Amino acid sequence: MKRAFLFFAAIFAVVTVSAQSELDEEKPKLEQSVSEEMKSLQTAYSLAEYGYANTSSSALIGAAEILAQIPTQELGITPEQKGEKAESEKPASESGFTAEKLLEDGKKFAGKDKTMLQWAAKVEKWLKKSGTRGAVGGPKYDYSFAYGYNGTTRYKIPFYAGRFAEVMVRSIDYADLDLYIYDENWNLITKDTSYNLGCYASFVPKWTGSFWIVIKNTSPWDCCYGMFTN
Repeated sequence: MKRAFLFFAAIFAVVTVSAQSELDEEKPKLEQSVSEEMKSLQTAYSLAEYGYANTSSSALIGAAEILAQIPTQELGITPEQKGEKAESEKPASESGFTAEKLLEDGKKFAGKDKTMLQWAAKVEKWLKKSGTRGAVGGPKYDYSFAYGYNGTTRYKIPFYAGRFAEVMVRSIDYADLDLYIYDENWNLITKDTSYNLGCYASFVPKWTGSFWIVIKNTSPWDCCYGMFTN
C-alpha cells in the first residue's frame, strides 16, 4: 500500500510540474520593472498633490522641474466617454499638472520668497529652451476626464508585439480611478483596481495591434486625470 501511494504521488508531482511549466511558458514575461520615466512622472504627480494640499511652492516647483526634464508628446487620440455629469459640488479641474501650470501656481504660493522665485525662474527658462513638449520618443500623454459614479473613458491605442508596454493614470481631483487593459477582442489582459489616486499597469503584447485602455471613475464626482503610455 505504501509503495502504491508513493508511486501515485510521484506521478502526481511529475504531472503538476509539467502542467506548471506549460502555464509558465504561456504567461507573458513581465520581469521588467517600472521605467525610470514612469517613476519620475509618479514622483512629479505626488509632489504636485502635496504642493496643492499644503500650498507648498517648493513642491510645485520641484514637480515642474521633473516634468520639464521628461520629453513627452501628445497621444493624439480622442477618448470615448460613457456616463453622465455627476451632481456634485466638487467641479472637475480645468487643466492637468503641466510644468507650466505648476510653475505658475508655485510662484503664487511663493509670494515674495526670493529663493523660490529664483528657482522657478531657472526652471521656466530651462523649460522654454529645452523644447521637451512635443518631443518625439518620450512618453505619450493625454489630459481628459471621467464622469463620476462609475463613468468610463476608453482609448484604442496601438502597441507592438514583444515590447514592454506601460500605462499610468493619475487623478487630478483626488478621485479613485481604476485601470483596465483589454486586447482588441475585449479579453482582459491586466488591471489596477487598487484604492489609490494613481493607477499603473504593464504588459507585453503577444501581437502588434490595438488595445483598449479603459479608465473607470469609482468616485461620486467627475474628475480630470493625466494618462501616460510609453
